[in-house]
Amino acid sequence: MGELRLVATLLRHLIDTYRGSVTVGRALTEWAETNATWLTGAPVEGVPTDIRWLDAAVAQAMAAPDETDPLVDLAMALGDLLELDAFDRKLLTLALVFERRPRAHALARAMARAQVDMATTLGVIAGATNASAARTSPVMRLGLFEFSREHLEASRIETSWRFDRLLDRGIVDGEEIIAAMVGARQHGTLPLDAFPQAREFSDLLVGLLRGAAATRAPGVNILIHGPPGTGKTEFARSLATAAGAALFAVGEHDFDGEEPSRFDRIGSLNLGQRAFAARGNTVLLFDEFEDLIGDASPGPGDFMRGRQGSKVFVNRMLETNQLPVIWTSNAIGNVDPAILRRMSFVLHMKQPSARAARQVLARIAADEGVEVPPAFDALVTRAPEAASIARVAIRSAKLGGGDAVTAAESLVTALTGPLRPIEGAARFDPVLVESDIDVAALLDRVTRAEAPRDFSLLLTGPPGTGKTALAHHLAERLDRPLIVKRASDLLSKWVGGTEANIADAFAEAREDEAVLLFDEIDSILADRGNAQASWEVSQVNELLTWFERHPLPFVAATNHAAKLDPAAMRRFVFKLELRALSPARAAQAFERTFGVAAPRSLAQLHGVTPGDLAVVARGLRFAEARPEPEALVALVAREVASRPEGGVRIGF
Repeated sequence: MGELRLVATLLRHLIDTYRGSVTVGRALTEWAETNATWLTGAPVEGVPTDIRWLDAAVAQAMAAPDETDPLVDLAMALGDLLELDAFDRKLLTLALVFERRPRAHALARAMARAQVDMATTLGVIAGATNASAARTSPVMRLGLFEFSREHLEASRIETSWRFDRLLDRGIVDGEEIIAAMVGARQHGTLPLDAFPQAREFSDLLVGLLRGAAATRAPGVNILIHGPPGTGKTEFARSLATAAGAALFAVGEHDFDGEEPSRFDRIGSLNLGQRAFAARGNTVLLFDEFEDLIGDASPGPGDFMRGRQGSKVFVNRMLETNQLPVIWTSNAIGNVDPAILRRMSFVLHMKQPSARAARQVLARIAADEGVEVPPAFDALVTRAPEAASIARVAIRSAKLGGGDAVTAAESLVTALTGPLRPIEGAARFDPVLVESDIDVAALLDRVTRAEAPRDFSLLLTGPPGTGKTALAHHLAERLDRPLIVKRASDLLSKWVGGTEANIADAFAEAREDEAVLLFDEIDSILADRGNAQASWEVSQVNELLTWFERHPLPFVAATNHAAKLDPAAMRRFVFKLELRALSPARAAQAFERTFGVAAPRSLAQLHGVTPGDLAVVARGLRFAEARPEPEALVALVAREVASRPEGGVRIGF
């Protein structure tokens, strides 16, 4: 159907409805004077001046072969995308043609000047059953059109300025128009299990989105927050895909493809709500929540400073949105509590564990068609956030012909500051730990998936026996980060400062779901019987109280178990004394460290620890030639003798 057929349809309605109206009749014949040849398809002799001629011309136009019109095709495509019913599709078609086609537009303006309500008239032609059908149609609520009434004219329908600008640019693809006005369709490419940080809540969130789609429940909002690079946006895409819903990212640019304002983003969000509410099973993504709340920050009391826009508008928008919205933010410290309490669920997306980060790295490397460099894998172990920038680093290396690890280190340093050195033994083996308890069996028990997570370990023994390395190994087995706290991190010169630091350490571990290690704990958990100041007692009390409350694994290590407060012992579920290696374990550790079988002379050396072997191995990096096995034993013996508790003789 084209412009001619639609104009003829309107003319037929106007002639039948307003046959006795002088004003309408005059307006029709004036329009016909200019468009007679186009209406009949042939030159017209003279100037038609009466309704009877126009009546006959309309009949002729209705009988003429129909033509196609790209605007009609666009209206049909938009109707399919928005799942409009027959009436709304017809109204959309009429509104487009009578606003954008010159002769149809001229007729609509002439009728408005003649006091014909074109909004109602087009609704009637589209098949309205009541006079207000056009005004309440989704076509009008979408923001594609608006009602216009100029001086001394009746109302008519005209395209909104946003829609007009898109049409002026020649965009006639329905999907492209929706993407330009609302936002691009998003597609999840990763399974939900690719986000282990959210594994506990994935089923709940999928169910929430499905339930909202099934019941058309209003006011469903999910806020995902966390540091940059944790996969918030990608998780939102995968979440919608798992729920079987279409996802549109709203307002990421204005209609010219430029930076959007707050007004642009909210306009796209509201348009998306109106556009897809009828079809349902759609989720909107508002990335970077800060664009909505501006520079808001908590002020004195419960006052929020720097808030942009109307608070009541934002609150009602969250309460009444017809489609679920996923919001993302890097931090929520500046989000008004009034907004947070209107969220259906708030998910903290944390940095992935080292194991999960390595899985992400492997997937990205496979996508990019490269092997994972061992140094990159080691970098991810040190800084799991490196996985989030792996793709950029790999592509930079491809373009520059350089090293992806170097590029990754520069990005991670910019994100988190200087890289921390690796702590603990990189190749820790619990079988090579000498203890009064079978360490390997214990680790197997406490790291089972069904095992409780509120356990604690006290590791005692001389330096170098592997206490810190064991804590790192435990964290890796549990697939949790390790937070290390030493006396320098906790002790404060201010009254109450140490207690506050202790509380913050446990809070940090809970926030990151990490294993907490107190290294050299005798510095802050000394026997209260020997205390000379009240603060020494209060810091021990604080630590012991948190030991009983903490719901996650924690480890304490010390070289001086005798100095600990006696009450501390019952706070630890497991107490392991790590000792120097037996001759058999020393031989195993020697072979593993140096790659050669241990000479018999090693068995005569007492007091060897894994730390002694590690120090010798680090020193060999500077040797011009690798020493013979006996020379290696001599180096180990020298290292053992250098310890204060050393001085052990070699038995040969």
